[in-house]
Amino acid sequence: MTKLLDIFRNIQDSILHHIERVSGHIHNWAWAQRWKERDPNEWIDGYREWHRLKEMGVVSDKVKLKDLKKINRCPHN
Repeated sequence: MTKLLDIFRNIQDSILHHIERVSGHIHNWAWAQRWKERDPNEWIDGYREWHRLKEMGVVSDKVKLKDLKKINRCPHN
């Protein structure tokens, strides 16, 4: 019985390993498709805008304690 269980675990491990590899390839392909047409320097304009607003006091780079409490309300925990 233990030999049969070991065979089942090996088959299951092989299947899961294959799924991990294939999903990694799919993820990398999708990432390349999503970002291939975008300007690689696009983020710089957004960062400069955020930095300007931060200096004006409109946005902050500090995390507030009440914001952390929202994270702890995950329904899965």
